Amino acid sequence: MSILSMLTAISLVSLPLAATAAPTDSNQVATVQPTIASLDAALQQHPEDVDARLQRGILHAKLERNIPAIVDYTEVIRLDPNNALAYNNRAAVKVNMRDYWGAYLDYTQVVRILPEKAITYNNRAFARHRFGDCKGAIADLRIAAELFRLQGDPVNYQRALANLKVFQRQR
Repeated sequence: MSILSMLTAISLVSLPLAATAAPTDSNQVATVQPTIASLDAALQQHPEDVDARLQRGILHAKLERNIPAIVDYTEVIRLDPNNALAYNNRAAVKVNMRDYWGAYLDYTQVVRILPEKAITYNNRAFARHRFGDCKGAIADLRIAAELFRLQGDPVNYQRALANLKVFQRQR
């Protein structure tokens, strides 16, 4: 399992962009998942379609095509500078590429846009820890733990506390 999938299983969310096909009978509607080729075609027609570009980035990331994913997420951010999902997903790809400083910068933008998102503080703590900012990582984990507690997420609260203990021992 890649770092990308471990780190962002909770936070990597795709926007629904499913097209419907012709019904097979009067009671059923088939759902077709977008492919990179179908999104390429959509973007040929509408190059500034943020949702299609975001979906294509997500597909590239799932296929571990890191550079094309980053290119798509960067273009989404250019078109929509407050798109937290694009920053979050680009950060996850950067973690997968071991660009922890770049991931930290992107997670910081997610925190700016969605300051109540506990998992972002958790993920940013991981990135900070990986590039040697143990003090910052501990601070982020404390915030993550408190937000998880306040949001009634005992499983992630306990995980954040356990990680906090590990980081504090390594200080």
